[in-house]
Amino acid sequence: MNHIKYIAVAVFALLAVSCDEFPPVNYDDPQPYKVYGDADFADSRLVTIAELKEMYRTSPVDISEDIYIKAQVVSSDQSGNLYRTMYIQDASGAIELKMGTRNLYNDYKLGQWIYVRCQDLTLGDYNGMVGLGYRSHDPKYETAYIENQYIIDTHIFRGETDDPVAPLELTSDSQVKDKANFGRYVTLKGLTYQNLIFVILYYDPDGDHQDYQGNCVFLDEESGAAGYGNYGIDTWAISKNAFQALLDDPQFDFNGFDEVDKSRFAGPYSYTVSQYFRTSPEMGGMDLQIRTSGYARFADTQIDQRILDGEPFNATGILTYYNSGSEPNYQFTLLDLGGIEIPE
Repeated sequence: MNHIKYIAVAVFALLAVSCDEFPPVNYDDPQPYKVYGDADFADSRLVTIAELKEMYRTSPVDISEDIYIKAQVVSSDQSGNLYRTMYIQDASGAIELKMGTRNLYNDYKLGQWIYVRCQDLTLGDYNGMVGLGYRSHDPKYETAYIENQYIIDTHIFRGETDDPVAPLELTSDSQVKDKANFGRYVTLKGLTYQNLIFVILYYDPDGDHQDYQGNCVFLDEESGAAGYGNYGIDTWAISKNAFQALLDDPQFDFNGFDEVDKSRFAGPYSYTVSQYFRTSPEMGGMDLQIRTSGYARFADTQIDQRILDGEPFNATGILTYYNSGSEPNYQFTLLDLGGIEIPE
């Protein structure tokens, strides 16, 4: 029965034509699998994640050498805040592995060792972060998802299950900006809320998402700082149902932001939201975005009122980076709300 189930999932993945994200789905525990060890890769050369990432210069790298990395899983998509990807980490650094399948937490547990044969995979940059995936035929992207099950089975191998990796505490803004820490599982202490957000709304969710003049509305930190604050959005993100509720509520007006015409929305949509925070004065006081998917189970959870009121808190999750071209954005992804702690 499980075998049939996995075939169905694979067929669904092949038929899906275009989507941003999907909500998580729970499956039964998978069948037993072979546990790989170092001896299984004696014919290949071990490199660290840092050494692997150093192979990237300015363009995609199709790896031809028979090399492999050994790392531990430091992310989980169980909450729905990550989609078709996971982060792995060794002593030298971390990297995004673009797996291309859903519900990875069923097969790859936090702390589990995995081996990745890198030959025939591709290193590529996505707006400032180097990741490992498959060769892309889309000129807009340097890597594609590793979607083919045969490629997955011959390149990514599960090893022993170990204790989850302890987060690295970053104590200065320079550590946050250090690209060696991008993708790592980290803790930041003393963050404070800035009452600013970034999200792009679409009047027609099925329309052109690149039509910035006709189909997009930007709720950004610039207008927020000019008086609109968080535009009345004090949840971590916005699910489809929650956005419909905002459209239906005659009292909700995005904090008076008159560039939004609620009557023009063709339908609801799930929105990823970047809520802005600031690191502590001791760290350096830089801006940091906690970016949450509209498909996360906690998307519609209101940010704790104490945080909204300015009380410092600690966050544990994956440190990421996005360079939009105009400015660098240092971002943070929560695995779940267990990554938020308000010290007593």
